[in-house]
Amino acid sequence: MTNLPTSGESKAQAAYDIRDAEENEREAMLNVTLAAYREFEANADANFWQIYEKNIAQAINEGSDIERVVYLIDEKIVGSVLLCKQSFNSPEPEIRLLAVDPAYRQKGIAKALMNECERRLAERGHKQVVLHTTSLMQTAREMYERNGYTRYEKIDFSPVPEFIVMGFIKDLV
Repeated sequence: MTNLPTSGESKAQAAYDIRDAEENEREAMLNVTLAAYREFEANADANFWQIYEKNIAQAINEGSDIERVVYLIDEKIVGSVLLCKQSFNSPEPEIRLLAVDPAYRQKGIAKALMNECERRLAERGHKQVVLHTTSLMQTAREMYERNGYTRYEKIDFSPVPEFIVMGFIKDLV
């Protein structure tokens, strides 16, 4: 573990680590993800949200051909992301379900998790990576765009009528 980057605080820094999740940490990943995404529920279509929560649990607990990456502070999981070998609707690898515990936001954790996924893919020779987000997740979308992701409408989809899940792509080289 290393020290968590801070914004100039002189207090002792917390120890942090980014690594693959252990199998017994999937419940903690799910809890962080659901807590992080819960703020969007009130503005989402009720049918979509029920499907989405089930999809989140299934992806974290049962997904295959994925890496489950966690961000820990003092050995507590405070962020997580899934790195899929291939998107379900395009040949590129996909970053999914990026989540940071609401109590730990604005500390660079989401960016660190994204950077870790991109680093892994670049080391394996991948040229691009995709992800999906919704209009509900404006802060995430803005972060993706600041970090080089552009709209990739080719992989948009609609899990329920009149609700678009937007695709984004980034060149890694």
